[in-house]
Amino acid sequence: MIFRIARALFLMLCTVSTGALAQTSYSGVGTVQSIAESEESSTTGNVVGAIGGALLGGWLGSNIGGGSGKTIATGVGAVGGAMAGKSVGGKMSKATVWYVTVRFDDGIDRRIRVAEPPSYRPGDRVRVSNNVIQKIAR
Repeated sequence: MIFRIARALFLMLCTVSTGALAQTSYSGVGTVQSIAESEESSTTGNVVGAIGGALLGGWLGSNIGGGSGKTIATGVGAVGGAMAGKSVGGKMSKATVWYVTVRFDDGIDRRIRVAEPPSYRPGDRVRVSNNVIQKIAR
């Protein structure tokens, strides 16, 4: 019972989390408009935390009561543990990223996520190739 619940939660979390990873790839030349630093939780940390929490919560719930009360406690423990584990897992595995807004020469602003600290500033001319941003020397 516990493993069926954990498996279902795992599949649900994997399906939800993979959609957030896709980002459009940009290339071209433009001017940096702004740079914003942000902390993001790791998708892997969320999934691992949720699975661990579901298993632990389900196990703890299965040790409460008997009969149908035990089944309900197991389910509630697994769901509660998954939610708590996801939260803890995400907080423990945070990464700093930067969102750079570049106004390309076609006049369109595009927001690009980068994982390395930028070596350029707003106002700098840059070349973007598959979301890798390089400052153009003047």
